[in-house]
Amino acid sequence: MKTIVKLTAVALILLIAACGKESKFLVNTSLQGKWKLSATYADPGDGSGKYLPVSASNTEYVQFKTDGTLAGTAFVNYESYAEKDSVTLIFTATDHITKQNFRYSIKGNELTMSPAGPIMCIEGCGERFTKIDQ
Repeated sequence: MKTIVKLTAVALILLIAACGKESKFLVNTSLQGKWKLSATYADPGDGSGKYLPVSASNTEYVQFKTDGTLAGTAFVNYESYAEKDSVTLIFTATDHITKQNFRYSIKGNELTMSPAGPIMCIEGCGERFTKIDQ
């Protein structure tokens, strides 16, 4: 019985110690993983735009890796990302110079993104992704 109490105490101490450490990464952990393009937004300029589902055969995806790199077919001109703040991502192009901001939000397993400069859409545009892998 004393052995069980000692083991439980040790396990509890380890658990508390592990929970006390803070991550030094600024990456939103819910962002990390593989996301498949599910819808695109377009507005003809009159405010009537809406998100429309992509075709079932569409295979575009983006993968946000834990080391800050990007993979996939949705943003092939960009190789890395960083979180600027809670609503803005900064993508760095493969030339290591060009940067692009994207507004983003995550609700459940849905990621919504739209360009936020320097390239922007005059009429409004955006993409939605569904998380398919951690």
